[in-house]
Amino acid sequence: MNALGDLMTPTLRSHTLQTSAALRTGTRVEKINSKHGDSHPDGTHGIINTSLGAEMWHGQMTHGYLVVWDDCKAAAFVVGNTIRKVAKE
Repeated sequence: MNALGDLMTPTLRSHTLQTSAALRTGTRVEKINSKHGDSHPDGTHGIINTSLGAEMWHGQMTHGYLVVWDDCKAAAFVVGNTIRKVAKE
């Protein structure tokens, strides 16, 4: 309780916080593990615009990202197991 007698309401942390296992904003990545119907095939390069932190995806905990692919200006939601960090280009 606070000084006014109200119950304290938990606040949501900013999505800009990054967990230790997350790829950092600005990291160059490559698409891997693409599935039929994905808009970008394996080997497509992009840059992480936002690291969203841990997300539940099909019953497994993974990291979510907004990635701007080199051939597209709009950011797309990407699950962490479908990208990998690119070695220096």
